[in-house]
Amino acid sequence: MEKEALELSDAIEVAEYFWSEYSNQDKDMVCWKLFAALLEMTRESPVLKAEKVDECYFTTQEVTARLEELAHKKANSYNGNRLSKEFNKLLERLEEVEVRLTQVARELGKKVIPWVVKEGSSGGQGRQTRYKLVAIKLKEGIEEVEPHSSTSHKGEIEYYLESSPKLPIWARWMQHINMDKYRPWVLLFTTSPIIFGLIALAQSYFTVFGFNYLYNSWIFTFSAIYSILFVILFRHFISAINYNIAALPEWALPMRLRSAVLQYELNKPGSDLPRLKSLGVKVYSAKCPICGHRVYIKPRGLVFKERLIGECDLNPVEHKYSFDFTTLLGSKIK
Repeated sequence: MEKEALELSDAIEVAEYFWSEYSNQDKDMVCWKLFAALLEMTRESPVLKAEKVDECYFTTQEVTARLEELAHKKANSYNGNRLSKEFNKLLERLEEVEVRLTQVARELGKKVIPWVVKEGSSGGQGRQTRYKLVAIKLKEGIEEVEPHSSTSHKGEIEYYLESSPKLPIWARWMQHINMDKYRPWVLLFTTSPIIFGLIALAQSYFTVFGFNYLYNSWIFTFSAIYSILFVILFRHFISAINYNIAALPEWALPMRLRSAVLQYELNKPGSDLPRLKSLGVKVYSAKCPICGHRVYIKPRGLVFKERLIGECDLNPVEHKYSFDFTTLLGSKIK
């Protein structure tokens, strides 16, 4: 039990560090309030101090009472069904930020991360639901980011990978693409506006040079419209294939996010494997070293060419930073 109590204490420490720096705009959502409630209740539990980890759980009534307190709601604002729905949402969020929890654990020298569990038990009044904050071992396969020296100047910034978010249904096909399996289709899709653009150009030349019998208005119209719509809606695929990273357009983002990137993972140099390994969506963030507000990754067009830069939420005009996604470091752009 002593080992389990120590692991749970480590998980609480990881959770507190993660929660203190988490600054995404969805932090005020009820599911995250549930996470904060379970964290507080577990940390304050006398059962944990007595090293009785198996007994460190909380009933629906206990959790809803603390949740209402944190959310500043009236008593009985939440019931068991609402709590169960928010718990399921919290599980989805934890899966998204698991990569960040793992990085925090490694930075703190811990071997566990916090998780939440819902289980049923037979009580005197029948089957009851109870909720727990638990410690789970670090998973293998999550990329380890080498810690870099902390920045000491206000013009320098450190980024971190915050999450691998779940996209809306209409954009979920972009969430993770295994290039070993879908390489031809992804490359064909990315180059398709060039192909259809050339077809439209050829059709226009047919009319200019008098080859009207080769001209087809339907082919010309479809090719031209397709190329234009692709550039408007899917230009990020072209940027990603050229620079290995691109900002996702707003139509592909869930409402709780303000920015995310589409990024190619590459196989190691010198490998016999093809260059592109996978394509996925990630959220990078940082704390502004000048004012302490959240920094979002944004594309900024012609001024910075094809660069992604970090923009401060408080002062996006003056507090701009370069963004190197390989080292997760940047410096103030003057």
